[in-house]
Amino acid sequence: MPQLHRSRCVTAPLAIAALTCLLALSGAAVAASVAHADVWMRVSCINPDQSPAPSEGWTSGAIGNVSLGSTNSTNCAPGTPMYAALAMPAPAGDGSSEYLAYTPPTGSTLAGGSLLVGLQANGYGFRAAATAAMFTPAYQYDFSNVFLQCVAILAACQNGLPEYYGVVNIPANRGGNLYLGAGCDGQAPQHVCSHGGSRGVWSAVAVGWANLLLSSDAQPTGADFRGSVLDATAHGTANLAFTAGDPGPGVYRVAVTIGTKEIYNATPNRNSGKCVPVGTDAASGALMFDHQQPCPPSQTIDIPVRTTTLVDGTHELKVTVTNAAQNVATVLRRTITVNNRTTISTSGTSGVDVVEADAPPGAKPVYAIILDPATQALLRGVRSAFAKSGLSLAGTLRNSAGVPAPGVPVKLIAQNAGDSASNVVASTTTDGAGHWVLNAPRGPSRTLTIVYGTQPTPEGGVTISQRVKPTLTLRVRALGRARLRFTGRLAIAPLGRPRPLVVIQARNGRRWQAVGSAVRVTSSGRFKLTYQGPRAKAPKGIVGGSYAFRAVAPSTQAFLTATSPIRRTRVR
Repeated sequence: MPQLHRSRCVTAPLAIAALTCLLALSGAAVAASVAHADVWMRVSCINPDQSPAPSEGWTSGAIGNVSLGSTNSTNCAPGTPMYAALAMPAPAGDGSSEYLAYTPPTGSTLAGGSLLVGLQANGYGFRAAATAAMFTPAYQYDFSNVFLQCVAILAACQNGLPEYYGVVNIPANRGGNLYLGAGCDGQAPQHVCSHGGSRGVWSAVAVGWANLLLSSDAQPTGADFRGSVLDATAHGTANLAFTAGDPGPGVYRVAVTIGTKEIYNATPNRNSGKCVPVGTDAASGALMFDHQQPCPPSQTIDIPVRTTTLVDGTHELKVTVTNAAQNVATVLRRTITVNNRTTISTSGTSGVDVVEADAPPGAKPVYAIILDPATQALLRGVRSAFAKSGLSLAGTLRNSAGVPAPGVPVKLIAQNAGDSASNVVASTTTDGAGHWVLNAPRGPSRTLTIVYGTQPTPEGGVTISQRVKPTLTLRVRALGRARLRFTGRLAIAPLGRPRPLVVIQARNGRRWQAVGSAVRVTSSGRFKLTYQGPRAKAPKGIVGGSYAFRAVAPSTQAFLTATSPIRRTRVR
């Protein structure tokens, strides 16, 4: 795999005839500014929290007479860039190249963004030179497509080096695809890159991470509206069902209001976590997602509507659907009529309950779960270390008349991330003032739902999303003869299936580089790796050198990325 070299080369206009890279020092990198509500951002390789992000949408390939030694890969993660390298024992022919390409998903257009890239162009020949360049919208070596290049001729880039490492901004609103090409380009046919080439590499390109700004004019839709709230007179606990759709990045949020009262405002389907933003781009306001299709293109929704909380009479019902690009569409606006008749009865076990007159005998009373302020704040989502992942939740249960409800069972149901099953982790009964307290034990990333009743289900409860970061330890022992032993433990339970991997990394300048292979932890979370390094003394080997190491457990559905403390060891 080609190494990224740190150098300050250049964003510069193309000059094919001279095959030069005009110097122009750039300032601090910023994302393209397209500040309106029809954009979203696709994150590749590394999420804002430094966890791994997939490389969906990226492809790689070769053109021309590439042979053994040339290579490409779109596999990437923190510390492991995707790359393409023109690196052959034989001369590289004019027009040959290895490349990386990003294609926006259907319904979206490339509008800008930024990448951390490495470019190097070392090979040259008679009337031909190696090139490392970035292109959009097409992979064509001309003025209208190339927006950054380094060329192996003369002092092509700063300090006489045809190399670049840094953040590059993508030109705004060009559309098409994005390409990074490592090639050989000449002025006439049959000319080759035949001389030079550091470590046998004529040219190479690499991407450490990419934040790709995408625009979408897709408009959300709503169809097949039905449910008892649309009847001539809605009463009791009614419902509204419909299908929300979006032909672009998918249905992100649905909101339902009746008059001025918000009945529902949520993401109806998190799509196994893909529809949960990993961040927000500061420049454009775009939500950041790490998948090509973050949210479902179609989602059926059935919302309970407690009409007893509304005043009898006519109200405006309004439904809006928002997609992942923050395009908002009002898909339903109509008038409904509410007519409730209630009677008051006294129950020896649950205080004063308001029961709808039209409800069948023995119907379950409907309660409101009122959260204490500290618990209410957790509805925005909780991020915590595993050691402090236990939560204390509190609130009050009231009936639809606003009266506290004593003697009612209240339970806490947990569904661990990546697990379809759920289980009760805490339970209590409301006191004389309708108050309850639930204490959740420590656990992995999960969804916690507060419910009431003797046979509760998560539907209709109050949900809190919790993301957990485990503790990761590392011990490094020098065994002699350039052998190192790494041991430690990942502290979280349950670990999930398959058990997590741990990667040992060594610091190489300002970057971290993997040491040996990833190891899978045991059932108790422990890991061990023995690494045999080059026996020669530093710098060619590692004996006698002092190195900084750390352990990293990439994020899984069960937890956020964990990083151990840094340990420094001298190799014997």
